[in-house]
Amino acid sequence: MNETNEALSRNRRLALTGAFSALIIMLSLTNLGFISFSPVVSITILQIPVILCATLSGFSGALFCGFVMGLMSLTKAAMSPSGILDPMFVDPRCSILPRMLLGVVAWGLWRLLNFIPKMPKTVSGAVSAFLATFAHTLMVYGCIFIFKADDIKAALDTLGMTGVGYFGVVAAGIVSELFEAISSLVVVAAVYAGLYVSAKKRSKLSAE
Repeated sequence: MNETNEALSRNRRLALTGAFSALIIMLSLTNLGFISFSPVVSITILQIPVILCATLSGFSGALFCGFVMGLMSLTKAAMSPSGILDPMFVDPRCSILPRMLLGVVAWGLWRLLNFIPKMPKTVSGAVSAFLATFAHTLMVYGCIFIFKADDIKAALDTLGMTGVGYFGVVAAGIVSELFEAISSLVVVAAVYAGLYVSAKKRSKLSAE
């Protein structure tokens, strides 16, 4: 029986990972996952499937979905760049690495928050999503400034932002970063609230 349950659990995680990966690809190909407001500032919602996969499927699923997100970012930057920073995402260290780290961070935050006694899953999921989304932004810009220092300096000079460093760029995009984080919080909280209601209904049906 235990082996059967483990197989079902493994198959469930694989199915969730595949579904979230497909969602990331769909959002990328339709450009629904990227919203550009300026050559520097843009909003993405592609982190949400990665975060949901991290909380529902586990560490390996989070890594894989993060890889898919990074790969789609690299592909988009190479084939149809729309912003001044896009050429930098052709480098896997700036596109794939921080997205895989996003999965790790989201999974770690989720596990850590679930150690708190009586913490509702909806709350721990929402908080994990909010913090992981902010961490994602910091890691993306961090990788760009570490691995593409000369390129980011030249790009900022072109925009008249000479002398603006890492924290200046983060501060310049604070509104979009907050929007991304809040969007992640709301969606993940809604998903977990839906799962709670669904589980409660199934429990009532079983009792009857």
